[in-house]
Amino acid sequence: MSTSLQFDYGKYRGILISVALFLLLDASVLLLNFYISFEIAGDAVGVNLAGRQRMLSQRMAKTLFVLDSSRTDPAAFNAAYDELLLSKTLFDDTLQAFIQGGPVRGAGNATVILDAVMNRAGRDALHNTSQLWRPYKNAVDQLIASAATKKPDGELTPEVENALAAAVAMARLHNLPILDSMNDLTLSLEEVAASKAKRLRLIQTIGISLAIVNFLFILLHFVRQLRDSDVVIEKARRETTEILDTVNEGLFLIDHQLIIGEQYSAKLPHILGMSAVAGKSFHALLESIINPAIASSVAPSSVLSTVPSLDLSLAETARQYVELLFDPAIKEKLIGDLNPLNKVAVNSVQANGDLCEKYLQFTFARVYQERAISHVLVTVQDISAQVTLAQALRDSRQHNDAQLQMLTSLLHTHPQLLNEFINNSFQCFTRIHGILQQPTKTTQAVRDKAVAIFRELHHFKGEAASLKLDFFENAAHRMEDSLAQLRNKQDLTGHDYATLAEQLDKLINDTRQVQQLTARLGQFTLVSAQAPRSLNNQHITGSRRNDGWDHLHDFVQHIALRNGKRVQLVVSGLSEIALAADYAQQLKEICIQLLRNAVVHGIETPHDRALSEKPQTGRIDLRLAAIAPAEMELMVMDDGQGLDTVAIRNKAIALGKWSEQEMDGWSSEQLRSVIFHPGFTTAKEVTKDAGRGAGLDLVMQHVIARRGKITVASRAGEFCRFVIHLPIVAPAQVPQEVSVSPGSGHADVDGS
Repeated sequence: MSTSLQFDYGKYRGILISVALFLLLDASVLLLNFYISFEIAGDAVGVNLAGRQRMLSQRMAKTLFVLDSSRTDPAAFNAAYDELLLSKTLFDDTLQAFIQGGPVRGAGNATVILDAVMNRAGRDALHNTSQLWRPYKNAVDQLIASAATKKPDGELTPEVENALAAAVAMARLHNLPILDSMNDLTLSLEEVAASKAKRLRLIQTIGISLAIVNFLFILLHFVRQLRDSDVVIEKARRETTEILDTVNEGLFLIDHQLIIGEQYSAKLPHILGMSAVAGKSFHALLESIINPAIASSVAPSSVLSTVPSLDLSLAETARQYVELLFDPAIKEKLIGDLNPLNKVAVNSVQANGDLCEKYLQFTFARVYQERAISHVLVTVQDISAQVTLAQALRDSRQHNDAQLQMLTSLLHTHPQLLNEFINNSFQCFTRIHGILQQPTKTTQAVRDKAVAIFRELHHFKGEAASLKLDFFENAAHRMEDSLAQLRNKQDLTGHDYATLAEQLDKLINDTRQVQQLTARLGQFTLVSAQAPRSLNNQHITGSRRNDGWDHLHDFVQHIALRNGKRVQLVVSGLSEIALAADYAQQLKEICIQLLRNAVVHGIETPHDRALSEKPQTGRIDLRLAAIAPAEMELMVMDDGQGLDTVAIRNKAIALGKWSEQEMDGWSSEQLRSVIFHPGFTTAKEVTKDAGRGAGLDLVMQHVIARRGKITVASRAGEFCRFVIHLPIVAPAQVPQEVSVSPGSGHADVDGS
């Protein structure tokens, strides 16, 4: 935009707005005139047709009397009959159009559209008319129907005689009341038309008055603008010349006080999303538009690594940077790379008033006047398209990497285990969907949903981790993050689960893709022909085979590697007891949670084990044995650091579930039982392997559901042992479960 155009807009801005308001006012009044005039014309048609209804009612009555008197005159009877048929049809069609709205034949046989009568008096008149017309019409219809039975010579049959007598009687009885109702309808329509005409006159009067006031305002504003123009024009001319002589992008000048100059480029308001920036503080402008949630994430790495004031806001850092530009002792080229606004996310207001996010690039240049720094020229460019394209490329690359990772995981997973995982996943998704669909009447019931969904997700996450399906493990972890936010929300409602439902749908689609992919690859046909062998005393370095339990070795090593630990898993008896399929799956889930707990919380790092004079490789024993014909014992034991009752007590008090005075009287065994409470964890941070407080809670839920018993034994610095007694459920048996409320359960804790 040229200097003159920019200057003229600032100078006559109020006048232009007033003129625009004047035009808008005139256009509004004109539109209202057209609209109301059109309605009045329609009302006039209605009034005319209402008058015609009275005429038609009279004509029908007259025609019936003519028919009655022309019984022996076939020619006169037929002429009157045709007129009756026409009058009756036209009266009925017009009445229905008044009631419901629609097309009807008007004057000159032209079709007109009637709107349904909506005013109270008109509706009452139409209702009364309908009540009177219904029996009247039935009598006329009966006469019309019986007229077909006339004799060839025109003589009336007894049936016609009776129908004619009935119709004449109805005419005598209802004609005058119908006329009165039609009069009422005509009056009501005339009143509506008169009201609209009055409203039109009022609108015209108000519009003319406002136009006069607006004209006076324009005149006064123009006179005042002329008076002040001599002072403003010199300053505006100098600043505009400096801006336009430097760059042609969205730009403005800021002075030593970081105040934005009166003149700025035409593109600046569009880029910044605000119409007025002159005279504002540059620092305040940045604070109003910068999106702090992602500003630092898009800032260049050079800025984050070189600007010392990283604890300051981005707007404050930019203010300090601009102040450096006003220091003549500092070379401009030396601080160019420190520009904190090289790429920044801002909030911009769209034309419809909605906020949108865009990315801007600010560049700064000194403006000299008589060899002194007078201003800093700020150039602003909208780089949203470039950033969006770069983000799309990153997202595409990440998506492709995730798909490749998922495909690689599938190729390294045994087909039978993968098939079980897919089936179990869909069952898990069905249960979560059922929880989401459950009606809730209390706030606590809404929160209980989060706890129940958390358990199901942790099942899914544990099984995915055991098969090293990182794609699904990461997806479940993200959903757990969403659930954690829901659990911490004060005013939680059912609508807050919408985002979680979307994540669940995406996870279901991903699982279906895996199912289709494995089917296409024919992976399930590549089952190894190797005969299963016993797992007694087998550890990670022994022979490997696929019997449904073998993946636990890889799972333990995967978790240990992720947590910087060394672990040897020794298992026995896992394949010696025949169990029902779903029962075996639950047993696997218990093993997964206990093994994860042992690796993350029990086994120490190689460095810590060396300091304790332990082998750098920790050991976890997993044993399953039948101790009675109908009972089995599962034992998971690690030679790690044991349970820290002091840490358990401090975390329990910090959670606020138990008071410090209440826990002072607790024994070590009571303190250890706290680890099974939902949401309890001693982890310092949330990771994919710990920090949710869901693992041991899930174990307890499974044990209670099967009417089992769990015992915990621990010795500080030496070991921790979980022993679970469960009934044996053979494949032909139907397992009996009990419902479990959140946080319920029983555990025996041995403090040895």
